[in-house]
Amino acid sequence: MASFTISRKALSSFLGSFTKGTDNLAIRVGDDIITVAVGALTHYLKRSVEVQESDAGKIFITDLTRLMTYLGTASASDVTVSQSGRGRALQVRAGKSSLELPTSSFVASEEQVPLIEKVIAKAEGSMWTSFGPASLEASGNISGVDLYGLSKADKIVGSGLSCKVVYRPRDNELALMAKNTNKGKMFATAEVEAVSGTKESYESNFAHWLPELLTTVPDTVVQFHMGESAPLVIRDQDGSYLLLVFDQEVEA
Repeated sequence: MASFTISRKALSSFLGSFTKGTDNLAIRVGDDIITVAVGALTHYLKRSVEVQESDAGKIFITDLTRLMTYLGTASASDVTVSQSGRGRALQVRAGKSSLELPTSSFVASEEQVPLIEKVIAKAEGSMWTSFGPASLEASGNISGVDLYGLSKADKIVGSGLSCKVVYRPRDNELALMAKNTNKGKMFATAEVEAVSGTKESYESNFAHWLPELLTTVPDTVVQFHMGESAPLVIRDQDGSYLLLVFDQEVEA
């Protein structure tokens, strides 16, 4: 039986970063660590967090909203999550209270993960200089906090945003923009420690999901990789976080 024990607040924070538009997750349980990866046509996000103890395996959540509500109302400091197999009930215990949730054998958020991770393996082999056919010739180090500047863009300039990321290696600057043609534009800039990139600038376009995805970036120094009309890749130093946002120009 796959299981793990972790701080209730830590689990709520960890799972909470996946909740936007996602109500099902597959958790990979390793030796004192759990990992979740979600894949879609728009992005891939993988995060890992250490746990207190674990039994290796895989745990499937198909009602993330209900689980998050339970974690928010429980009072125990730690929770234990377990499941005896795919499609079997999810068991969650928090002190003297417990929750049992039915699960489905299908987890939509992981359907694209194996395919994306095959491309990721090749990208890692190239030291992140490419992703599939796209060239990632520019990279730099940046504070994750500096990427949160557009987090409220949908509330300020409206939903249905189109977004742009421009990297200027010579200026050590990453510029972010979110716009709604009828309601305005919002900008944020971040200072970069340039690593690579010989062109004056590199530009990629994204849709409305970019600002929220950037709020999942750790508040530490991370490295990004990008190119002209290419995916934006952000990863941390210890391999516990990886975000890929696929280039997609959308008029707003």
